[in-house]
Amino acid sequence: SIDAVLLAPARHFPVQYMDRLTSCKLMQIWSSGYDKFNIDDAHARGISVSNNHGSNAISVAEHTILMMLSVSRRLPEMHDRVITGRWSGNDHGMSSHSLAGKTLGLIGLGKIGTLVAHRADSFGMKIVFTDPAVQQPEDRNWRKLDLKELLGEADYLSFHVHLSAETRDLINDDNIYLLKKRPFIINVSRAEIVNRDALIGALRSGRIKGVAIDAHYSEPTAENDELLESNNGVFSPHVAGSTADSYMETVRACIVNIDAALTGAPVAGLIQHR
Repeated sequence: SIDAVLLAPARHFPVQYMDRLTSCKLMQIWSSGYDKFNIDDAHARGISVSNNHGSNAISVAEHTILMMLSVSRRLPEMHDRVITGRWSGNDHGMSSHSLAGKTLGLIGLGKIGTLVAHRADSFGMKIVFTDPAVQQPEDRNWRKLDLKELLGEADYLSFHVHLSAETRDLINDDNIYLLKKRPFIINVSRAEIVNRDALIGALRSGRIKGVAIDAHYSEPTAENDELLESNNGVFSPHVAGSTADSYMETVRACIVNIDAALTGAPVAGLIQHR
């Protein structure tokens, strides 16, 4: 009999196999995200589901800052100028931007969003956020705004929410025109939070300065993807949460959770609904 299942990655689990897990107490998801896993099917069979409850949050937060700096300073282009011998003069700095004094708009102020905010604070950035589950912090000079207000103020827009029916296409043709300050868009969460066509249109029209994307619309990506052809983009292969350190922490968290499920102790990161 199987008492627990570790899902890495958390893809759709065939129900015919799920039906055979008659003694399973927990399906433990390796990642924080769970949008591709059929949670409702597990719950219908009385199987609990939990994610890694932020055990890789520091890695994701650090990667977010890395992407912000890389796209702001056009790091791929600068690197290419050096290694190809195209380095000529110093005028290339005029197309770069500093983080200090800029406004970072966070969509989601959970564990990862909060870690990003703390790190952005150290760069001298102004923090605004929108999150219906989070109140205005009393001990921080971070401002809670509604989405419309945030889109109008952000120099950088970064996403730290799960993909759901409510967050899919959260940024779309109907509201992307509210991006008044031509921000950089940073997405290490799930690509589909931003409507793909709206994003490509904003890049082409210059409504946004650039994009830094770790989570892609199709994975692995295709060589001829028009989004990836952008000359003001930085892209990584869905590795924001992946470091040697975060892997060890995730393994530990998953083992602790599975042991808790088998011994009747409280399980962390339980997902209550889709």
